Amino acid sequence: MDQERLLAAVLLADVVGSTPLYERIGDDAALQQVSDCLDVIREIAGRHGGDFIYSKGDDVLSLFERPEAALGAVCQISSQLTKGPLSARIGLHFGAVIRARGALFGDVVNVTARLSSTANPGEVLISQSFFEALSAGSRGALRLLDKMAFKGKQELFDVYTLGRDDGVPSTHITSRGTFVDRRSALPRQINLVIRYGDQLRTCRNNESVTIGRSPECNIVVQRPWVSRHHATFTISNGKARFIERSSSGTFLSMGPGHEVFVRREDVLLFGSGVISPGRTSSLGDAQLLHYEIVSN
Repeated sequence: MDQERLLAAVLLADVVGSTPLYERIGDDAALQQVSDCLDVIREIAGRHGGDFIYSKGDDVLSLFERPEAALGAVCQISSQLTKGPLSARIGLHFGAVIRARGALFGDVVNVTARLSSTANPGEVLISQSFFEALSAGSRGALRLLDKMAFKGKQELFDVYTLGRDDGVPSTHITSRGTFVDRRSALPRQINLVIRYGDQLRTCRNNESVTIGRSPECNIVVQRPWVSRHHATFTISNGKARFIERSSSGTFLSMGPGHEVFVRREDVLLFGSGVISPGRTSSLGDAQLLHYEIVSN
């Protein structure tokens, strides 16, 4: 298989705002506006030397040999998309990629997608490696936004955005706890201890513990009302979360008499509590998992 390894800047623009547009003006007219918007993004990227890789739905992925060229492209894209009902979430990253079969592969692509999905509509999120790849003169166009934790990586990385006040809400603390406010102290170090029968697991920062009926899970709960991949415990930026993804739901208690039912939701955990997948904890056949958050 022919493949090329190179250092490059990757731009991912995700067009947002199409759903209300379809509802307001109808399918045909909305599809035309979305297509025109994607064409504008591709045209601007190409004009700045970007190599169009693919478009999946409302996404446009482009590759640039020079980070300055990619920066020029996103500045123009951001300016252009303020004139209509559609906007874009844009991620910019720089690093080693593999180009093969007309597509891009590697961690750089995954991080760029994470930046794009975390950005607010109309916002550009730019990685620390992209910032460092720019010339000293070009770095002045950016401003430091915050620090960001990437899945599977222990370090927190600086994230930048365009250095202009255009009324776009800045991303600071997202619903998934991605960002750490720079004005506060570094996140406290905690462990999450989970016990189910004789199974005991500890979850640390940027780690996860899965529960479910599948033998692939870290904690296996062999009951028919438990989904194969029922839920996940995770810690990021000093916060513990319970990510519920089952069909039967989970009963969660973080104190006596305060049991709540959650399904396909992310819950911030505090102190200690009880997790009962698919059954209220008062039933005799309920399978109870006990968790406790322990500060280091």
